[in-house]
Parts: sequence; C-alpha cells; structure tokens
Amino acid sequence: MFSNDVWLAWMKRYRAYILCLMVILSIFIAVLRFWGEWKYFFGMLIGQLFFGQAVQSYLYGKYISFGGGGVTVESSPCSRLVAFIVAFIGYLVMFLFNGYPWS
Repeated sequence: MFSNDVWLAWMKRYRAYILCLMVILSIFIAVLRFWGEWKYFFGMLIGQLFFGQAVQSYLYGKYISFGGGGVTVESSPCSRLVAFIVAFIGYLVMFLFNGYPWS
C-alpha cells in the first residue's frame, strides 16, 4: 500500500496527464452518449467541467471552489482531501450520466 507521501508525489508528477485524460474522455464519452440527442449534452459537459476544475485545483494545490464557497490552500489536508473526493465523485456521476430515465 502506498504511503500518503508517495501517493501525493505520484499525483503531482502525473497531474497534467491525469487532467488531459479526464478532459479527452469527458468530451469523447459525451459526444458518443448524446450523439443526435443534444438535449443534455451541454449540461452534462458543464457539470463535468465544474467538478473537473475542483479536481484540477486539488492536484495543483490551489483554492478549490464549489459554487459560492471553497477550500483554501491553508485548510487542513483532511478537508482538502474531502473536497477532492466529493469533486471526483461528482465528476464520475456526471461522467456516467445517461439522461433521465423518465424522459
């Protein structure tokens, strides 16, 4: 199992590749999933960008913003990690979004 320092060092080293992969996959999956049905495309893509920028802020050690609030750089590592986990889960939910079942 990785120690905390090794995991953070790995994420910092490959952060640009992780973010590029997230952006490319977001656009690719969104286009494939909503081809011909553009009703939810832009909303889903904006949701992914919203949560993706929070993930990017964590990886680069910057201010993590969520709507009207956020987590500062001086906050505890635990609160920054919780914000990252929430942002990443939000990103995954938007990534797997396939429209509403009742529409």
